Amino acid sequence: MTKKPMNSLFLNYLIESENFIEANVEKWLQDFKQDTEKTINEMSEATNAHVVFMMACLGEIGWCLPKWKEKNIELGKAFKDLNNKVPISEIDVGLAECFKEREIEALVLLIDNQFTDSDKAKLDFAFELYLKQEYFTSAVLLAGLIDSVSINQVLKTNENVGNISQCWKCYGEVIQQNFKGMYFSGEFPFNKSAKDDERGKATIEFFKSIRHDVCFDAKKDILIPLSFALLKFFDNSYWQDKQNGYIPSSINRHWLVHSMYDYDDITRADCIKLFCMLYQIVELYSML
Repeated sequence: MTKKPMNSLFLNYLIESENFIEANVEKWLQDFKQDTEKTINEMSEATNAHVVFMMACLGEIGWCLPKWKEKNIELGKAFKDLNNKVPISEIDVGLAECFKEREIEALVLLIDNQFTDSDKAKLDFAFELYLKQEYFTSAVLLAGLIDSVSINQVLKTNENVGNISQCWKCYGEVIQQNFKGMYFSGEFPFNKSAKDDERGKATIEFFKSIRHDVCFDAKKDILIPLSFALLKFFDNSYWQDKQNGYIPSSINRHWLVHSMYDYDDITRADCIKLFCMLYQIVELYSML
């Protein structure tokens, strides 16, 4: 099976942002002495949007890299490859090769510290399967844990919660309750449809509305890449793609739990993406 090309929405935003910054650098340098505060605000807004677009592009192919890991990865090459329409499967392999097995084990140990004995057993088994290259089965367990972590977080903090049917909605509820108003002026789109990029565009707008606060930096470094990776993970499913020989551009929760993937469609890179998502979401919730 062949991966579908990635949605160009976020990549187009990133290219436009690069062009905008390049076109305005000289103007900002000239304006800096005349109106320092205004120029700094303009530069800050442009660079913040650029970072959001970069994280959105990585999330579109399923990656939310821990901050400590970004330093060891040549992200510029990944963005260049995306722009040059290098197949996503090749980009995935390149990023996955940057992870050693002991680093995945370290992620598992860090996640275990936040888990109940029952969830530890599931995660440890998922890691065992991963080491045996049983990637499909490992991914099914990891996807279930990503679901349950957000569901349990909502249940823990809401006495009268309804039956929220999707993990994306649970995740969104947590983000709204903890960050809306304090750090963002926008609305997190947990009730938006994924159809016609409605949810993706609204997620971009939410993160562009961020208010700078050094107290928020540690959470922000997790929240932005994680949100875009989960956005893709919980994207709409188009079952007819399978008849045409295509699978989603990045690992998709619905395809996984409905067993629409062929067994060998799920790769080492897909499992690493899920380990990173799970680690990031557990880290974020542990800060709340």
